[in-house]
Amino acid sequence: MRTILITLALLASFSTYAYSTEDCDILASLEADPSSVATPVAFNDINSSAVIYACSKAILRNDEHKPRFLLHRARGYLKGGESDKALFDLEQSHNLGYPAATFGLATAYFLGDDVAQDLDKARQLFIDSFEHGVSWSAQGLSMLYGNEMYDDYDLEKAKKWEARFKDGY
Repeated sequence: MRTILITLALLASFSTYAYSTEDCDILASLEADPSSVATPVAFNDINSSAVIYACSKAILRNDEHKPRFLLHRARGYLKGGESDKALFDLEQSHNLGYPAATFGLATAYFLGDDVAQDLDKARQLFIDSFEHGVSWSAQGLSMLYGNEMYDDYDLEKAKKWEARFKDGY
């Protein structure tokens, strides 16, 4: 009996990555999300209508996973060409304190494709999400500081942030 308990305790300590059985997670998990509970889905592989349906159902439960589901649904909306709905979901998730959504907003403001480009806001959001565990934000900051159009263009800072991304912190 003692051996079984020790074995179970060891297995529990090694299984730090739980996989979701929730369709919303399975259909739209984001690689940059440190709180991800499913295998990441490449943007090109997203089935927008399936993601929007599954995540909308999950969001209705209004449980503690709602911020993650909002992020996933935003990816579905974005893939389906509904950028205003995607940005609304990202904002909601960000306002609920979900760091990966903050990273998504930072990326939107950096690129300026679906929202007016605001590089200072992008920097602020990248830093916030990085400080809350989203290592991909270091890559965003590297690209931002390496952008000659940015008022605070700084190749040294760009290299520093690139190194932090590669090192995973």
